[in-house]
Amino acid sequence: MYYFVPAWYGTDRIWQQTATPWYWMRESIEFDDTINQVRIFQEAEMDRILLLPQYSPQLRYFLHRQDLLETDVLSIFDKIQQVPSDLAMRPVQLQDIEWPSETTFSYTPFLVMAFRKGHHLAKIDMGVDGNLLSLTRYKNDEISYIEYLDDRGFISSRIYYNEGKPYFQEYLSFDGQWVLREMLIEENHSVMVNEAFFHAFKKESYANMGDVVAEKMKEQLATLVPGRDQLVLAAHPANLAFLQDTASSVKKVLSFYGDRQPLSAENFALYFDMIDAQLLITDSEKTKEAIGVFSPSLAQKTHRITSFDSRLRLGSSQERKESKIYFYVNEAELPSKSQLKKVLEVLSHHPLFEVVFAFYNGSPERVKELEGQLEELIASEQDLHLVQSPAQMEGLGENQIIDEESVQDAPDYRFVVKNFSNENDIIQELEKTRLIVDLSEEPNLYTQIAGISAGIPQVNRVQTEYVDHLKNGYVLSKGDKELEKAITHFLLELKPWNEALVYSIEKIQEYTGQRLIEKWEGWMKERHG
Repeated sequence: MYYFVPAWYGTDRIWQQTATPWYWMRESIEFDDTINQVRIFQEAEMDRILLLPQYSPQLRYFLHRQDLLETDVLSIFDKIQQVPSDLAMRPVQLQDIEWPSETTFSYTPFLVMAFRKGHHLAKIDMGVDGNLLSLTRYKNDEISYIEYLDDRGFISSRIYYNEGKPYFQEYLSFDGQWVLREMLIEENHSVMVNEAFFHAFKKESYANMGDVVAEKMKEQLATLVPGRDQLVLAAHPANLAFLQDTASSVKKVLSFYGDRQPLSAENFALYFDMIDAQLLITDSEKTKEAIGVFSPSLAQKTHRITSFDSRLRLGSSQERKESKIYFYVNEAELPSKSQLKKVLEVLSHHPLFEVVFAFYNGSPERVKELEGQLEELIASEQDLHLVQSPAQMEGLGENQIIDEESVQDAPDYRFVVKNFSNENDIIQELEKTRLIVDLSEEPNLYTQIAGISAGIPQVNRVQTEYVDHLKNGYVLSKGDKELEKAITHFLLELKPWNEALVYSIEKIQEYTGQRLIEKWEGWMKERHG
């Protein structure tokens, strides 16, 4: 049995993976190495379990989004809260909740508000799937407490407020009793156990939630059987202690992804953790080299596995007459004026080209800044009015000049700036995309993964593991002046684009399915002779 321990942690409170309302921007992309690995093992019907240390009341919606519902889950917080293991998903509807008589509801584009006799009773937040996430209860127009719903149909926890600030959180059993009470004030993060549940814990109180999780994870890891079970840990500072809690005779894999686990040659604790693992997996040569700096012996058991997102379909953009270019925008380094001008010039030369400038969870200010820069370029460069859609251009006489006023009337340009807040929207956009352009100093990892997963060639300024020059992409070794050449190389002729698709398919086959599992098991045998 393969036990996968992911790193799906919160940012402010590490042991929390509470879903955010659909109108909030996510701080990061959900996809990671664990999702990729579990999907591969799931498709191969290998015995596998997700072992989750974190509190995640909306877990099943997350697993559904990531195509992982067919994998069994062992949740530490389910054990803490004594949730029946066979409890199925049951979405809660607004009418399932008890409300006082004469309660009225006000529906906004973002959430639902409950009122009674003019008084604000509650705010109801929904997730991206339309599911109820939480109820914020009010008393005298101030927050009294917030209830978090479990996607299996019960109230999972409550955060109580004091003077407008979170005071403590109670984690509830399936039948509504509080099991743990976690303090949420700056000077106190202690956790108290309800007397009725003393028998289920080793202590009556804990310094923090991390100590509770450590106790329960240690108990669970002690059940792993040497020779039968393998532990696959996502490398993350919160996960490393679990290696030491696992019997030395149990095979262990440590998986590195992006910059999730800082690598420093002075980190001796991490060095010993890596020694304890039989196999180290990375998603990049850069990480592999950084591990090799620790010691040559670690380099020998380090292997790179390229991640792919199997939710993307290969080659589906061939169905469109237009060629859509997906231009990733890093909020920290907006494209230069010369880069934007070059892209708009490419559009003006090729009437069937379109561009989507794509932010991921970008701030509204930065999105507006880019839109303003594009508008300024079009207003100042006469030739750039050709970036309007062909239908709009037909309405103009041959020598007609677009005046400033008509530009202000929002002409139908062949480019758009979009701010994506979730992977599903990115995936939908990429299904119609013919070429990806990312001119960042360090290309976005998920965009590269999604691009190769969909067989879309990519244009970058730097060489990466995901893009090989003139095979499945173009590396601008001579700088931005090559940009038009790179774009037209893949969009004006079918042969280079098809070759890039075939190359991507070959890479995917090498690092997915049975071939990857055979590699994985072969590496483990090497370590055990």
